[in-house]
Amino acid sequence: MLEPVWILLALLQGPAPLVAPPLPAVVDVAMLPASAIVSPVLDPPAAPAPPVVATARPAAAPAKTPELLKGKAELSYVSTGGTASTTTIGTGAEAILSPGLWRLEARVNFLRTRTDGTVRARRLTSQVRGARKIGDRAELFARGTYLRNTFAGIDNSVDGAAGVTAIIVQGQPQQLSFDSGFGYIGEDRTVGRGRYVGTFDMGLRHRWEFSRRNRFSNDASLKTDVDRTSDWRLTHVAALQAALNAMLALKLSHEINYRNEPVPGFTRADTVAAAAIVATF
Repeated sequence: MLEPVWILLALLQGPAPLVAPPLPAVVDVAMLPASAIVSPVLDPPAAPAPPVVATARPAAAPAKTPELLKGKAELSYVSTGGTASTTTIGTGAEAILSPGLWRLEARVNFLRTRTDGTVRARRLTSQVRGARKIGDRAELFARGTYLRNTFAGIDNSVDGAAGVTAIIVQGQPQQLSFDSGFGYIGEDRTVGRGRYVGTFDMGLRHRWEFSRRNRFSNDASLKTDVDRTSDWRLTHVAALQAALNAMLALKLSHEINYRNEPVPGFTRADTVAAAAIVATF
């Protein structure tokens, strides 16, 4: 009789709650659905930095500072004996000062010939020349020259000129320039009347420097009277210098002075060939 009562109580209590089985400590990925598997996105490994190699750079060569002052002095001596005893002495000096765009040149040369104890002729030449660059290919120049040359009948001569220099070739080892300008000359002669005239001047200067004490040079100048073009003078000096040691060098030179209207009693052309020892500083 009690069975219907127990059944009725069981129905009134409802169904018993379901207890989920405990999850295993290790989850088998193969048993999970594909949607439940999330693959982590990993950044690609960074490329290794290239090794830093210390390279030794060669030290830059110091810029060559142009010489502010250059100079040289020379001496030549010739003596002959026999029927006539002749002695010829030649000296010369040159200095070049180059402060910035300016250049100042000064030179002096002396030549004396003595025969049987009597001085036969003297020649003294001195020149000062100033120049200033006006760009890479031109210069303004002014020069003054004093000449005493009894070989050619010139007692005293003072010459001044100014103009423009065109630099045709510059640098090393070749240098070539052309001068043009106007000047004035006052000349006292040992014979006849002197000359005092305005002149038109041209000049060509060439340098070929193998090294500081080995060079070949050509200097030519032409001067003509602006009123009478028949009165013109040409001077050309060629010189070859070869070093003997760190200071001394041997210089061979040839000079020609040509006057189209010479002093009466003198020839048109005078030449001087010389060998000299040169000291450069």
